[in-house]
Amino acid sequence: MTRFIQLSDLHIRGKKKLENINCEKIVRFIINRYPGPRRDKPVVLITGDIVDDGKAKQYRSAVKLLKPLVEAGFTVLPAPGNHDYGPCGNIYTEDSQADFQKYMLGELIDYAPAKKPGAKMEKLFPMVTKAENAVFIGLDSVVGKEDAAMHFASGEVGKEQREKLIAILTDPGIVLGKRIVVYFHHHPFYHALGLEMDDAKQVLRILANKAHFVCFGHKHKSKVWSAENNIDWIMASGKTTEHNADHKFQFREVQVDPHSNAVSMITFSPESG
Repeated sequence: MTRFIQLSDLHIRGKKKLENINCEKIVRFIINRYPGPRRDKPVVLITGDIVDDGKAKQYRSAVKLLKPLVEAGFTVLPAPGNHDYGPCGNIYTEDSQADFQKYMLGELIDYAPAKKPGAKMEKLFPMVTKAENAVFIGLDSVVGKEDAAMHFASGEVGKEQREKLIAILTDPGIVLGKRIVVYFHHHPFYHALGLEMDDAKQVLRILANKAHFVCFGHKHKSKVWSAENNIDWIMASGKTTEHNADHKFQFREVQVDPHSNAVSMITFSPESG
């Protein structure tokens, strides 16, 4: 039976920054919570804003902090957020985009297509990962906005990815008999000026009656919608490296079952990490 957990908006920065310290504690907690062979471990989704300013040194820190999950046998699936692509999450740069590909997809998870000569981020998503009874589909909700010099944290999946997504979701060889988990960064229901995902309505229409789980972050506020937009579960993550009101860390854990899915929040104190 497939399980997954969702982390988001880690905002990894300099070595001694609070987010980095907290990320290390969270990774240690996850490794200790899920011992045993690879088949018993949950898939780890990271729904964007892994680093804070898209800088290479931040990505190197992210690899160092997150690599223990991979080494412990976890399948880690990162998707990019607006902060991963440039300073303050407001300016996209080709260097930051290339560094996400190099460090997050290449060095962290050893994703072969990302390491091929001439490979470009624009062609790497949707990213499809098959599990026991589930298929994980990652989207880049930033790339559709990459030509805009200033975007003020908004995003867009874009026509090319949407067309690929439709092809994936209608391919029986990929989806037949599987539970479909789609993950990306931007919040499809949050329409504050400059912060929206511009093609959210189109994306949600594509996912309706096809996706069973949709996971994202961006707003730093945890929330769950059940049976919304003809999707079983829609789940927004908070900022994982930030304490909740009880001064504890939390992330969502999901057991993917064809008959009765189980969604729960894992909460733990900093000392547990």
